[in-house]
Amino acid sequence: MLIAISSRYFRRPFQSFGPALAFGPLFWFCAGSILAAYAHLIVGIVPLGGPWREYLVCAGQIVVQGIVISIVARHKFWSYLGNMMTISFAGSLLLLLPLAVSHWLPHLPVFYTIYFLSVAWLMLLEHIRRMKLLELGFTMTITWILFRIVVMAFILK
Repeated sequence: MLIAISSRYFRRPFQSFGPALAFGPLFWFCAGSILAAYAHLIVGIVPLGGPWREYLVCAGQIVVQGIVISIVARHKFWSYLGNMMTISFAGSLLLLLPLAVSHWLPHLPVFYTIYFLSVAWLMLLEHIRRMKLLELGFTMTITWILFRIVVMAFILK
């Protein structure tokens, strides 16, 4: 038996301030924690940052995208942020498998970097898909990508 899930669910994970206040910080903390742990696997390709770097990157993405969505489509603020945080949280969960098995495998920063980039690619594709559902065009995806490029430039310099 198949259960159909309406696309409305995907458009509105957070319909108001309440759920965003409850789940937003939880998603931010979990994603930041997973990314901070994963950062140790890609040392040699990406420099290891301070203990709060990944939390700041996650928070910065939320703030920047929040400002942009406020300008572009204020009435979709909570829907967009909910979708973005859900995508980020799902991406960080995909990093748990290599984190779990890394204790038994040799340290292979190239492998873990390629895996990370693959997850980022999947996140980008999901972001594009959800922006189509939200009827937001490419503005939010472009700013999402630009933020990531700017952050990587600072990290790699």
